[in-house]
Amino acid sequence: MQSLEQWRFATQSSIRLSGVECQPFDRAGTIHQFHLWATEMGLTLYLSNPGYAAVQQVSAIKPNCYATKDTELEGKNLLHRLVAQPQPGIFLVEGVDLEQQTYTVQNLFEALRGTEVACYVVLLAEQIIEPLSLAGMLAIFKVRRPDRQQIRSAIDRFCQSRGWEDISGSLGRAVQGLSLGEIDWILARESANSDSVESLAQRLVDYKINKLRRRGLEFISEPDVPKAVGTDLLSARLDRISALLDPAARQHNLEFPKGLLLWGMPGTGKSLSAKLAAKKMSVPLLSADWNGLRGATPTESLQNLRFLLDTAEAIAPCILYFDDFDKGFAGWDTDITSKQSAQRLLTWMQEHTAPVLVLATINRLGMLPVELQRRLPEIFFFDLPHDGARYEIFKLHLAKYFPAFREMDESPFTDEQWRALLTEYRLCIPDEIGNAVRRVAEECFYQQQQEGKADRPLEVSFEQLLAQRQAFAPALIRSEGPMLEIRNNATYAKPVSSPDTSRFARPKMELFGADY
Repeated sequence: MQSLEQWRFATQSSIRLSGVECQPFDRAGTIHQFHLWATEMGLTLYLSNPGYAAVQQVSAIKPNCYATKDTELEGKNLLHRLVAQPQPGIFLVEGVDLEQQTYTVQNLFEALRGTEVACYVVLLAEQIIEPLSLAGMLAIFKVRRPDRQQIRSAIDRFCQSRGWEDISGSLGRAVQGLSLGEIDWILARESANSDSVESLAQRLVDYKINKLRRRGLEFISEPDVPKAVGTDLLSARLDRISALLDPAARQHNLEFPKGLLLWGMPGTGKSLSAKLAAKKMSVPLLSADWNGLRGATPTESLQNLRFLLDTAEAIAPCILYFDDFDKGFAGWDTDITSKQSAQRLLTWMQEHTAPVLVLATINRLGMLPVELQRRLPEIFFFDLPHDGARYEIFKLHLAKYFPAFREMDESPFTDEQWRALLTEYRLCIPDEIGNAVRRVAEECFYQQQQEGKADRPLEVSFEQLLAQRQAFAPALIRSEGPMLEIRNNATYAKPVSSPDTSRFARPKMELFGADY
């Protein structure tokens, strides 16, 4: 898609009908730019949208500011009038539903192509989803979101007006992903209730989080989650991906990878690992919810997906995280919304160059379109943790509630007790281990509260953890068929953890003895 700056050159190639995508806060600046072009071309600039009864003639007052006055043209039938009789001028038209007015736009394309009148019609919208029947008729341009230098300039102008100094660059990071017009507006609005750069930066982050959440997205600037254990191979891969953020990587023709698939049984730590990846790489995480992205119509769903992908590129480098990625493509070969979303995502993953790492967690690899699997060929498999990882998972959760487990190399349990505990929990996924420890902690607190010792540190026994294991059936037993189906396909992926080398590692057993 071409940038707005190229529109003026396109008019010299006889392009009369075009579309321009711009964010709402950039609308005034876009109209002002068209007024400059209209003046340069010796034409009048007109503006029409459903909010005006009549077509408006535009005059500029100053940058990002314009004035209008009524003309004799009725706004409701403007496109029909221009089809019948093109008039000189640049006509900015908002609120056109291309699906509903396909024939009108087709007629307008033919009318403008066959006239010598200097009539230019520009359809202005936040997003333009072009129907197949109009493919090629609209030259579409886009008001780009600001790059880092433009953001820095906007922040510097603001800080100079307030006598502040953004030494740490927190304001620039906070507004990354917003349009230039929105940055100017939100800085002015939120600074009235801020007494420092730090407090303003936090208000800006809160604003952005709330805005994205309304579009079905979650923005996490600094993930604050516990560490994950048993994922050393995945962690090593992320280290190498992080190195590719160094600009020097381009000198060696090294490209930033498109993404990774995190595959495995539910509750094995896939989502936690994705969030920790952002922390490890020191980049923000943009989390997408398929339910939030799905709109009332296929067009609305595509618009939401476009907004997500544009936002991810605007805040890059970042991680774009999809949880339960496979659910978004259930029935993709028969459902038009899923199919169009898959095609749009495929196109973006093939063409985008911004350092956006897609991390997608999946339970069933076969539900993804084959074309999408080719775009994400790196797959890591999350299996049941081995004994060494299971020990670390226990220590991680026990340390949250019981002070005796907070020392790195010490534990109130003997190795024999640990081995017995790890054996009893061998079929449990990490989530089940965490939930078991939490329930035991709740029981310990209840007992101490009844004894009037609620304020004392909690203590847990080996026997309590063993007893808790008998109180539930692991998912691998409850849903044995589906779980085993996932595990049986693990050979298609890389393991997230290396072989167990801890003191709890089980020795490999020979299938047959020496004297067979």
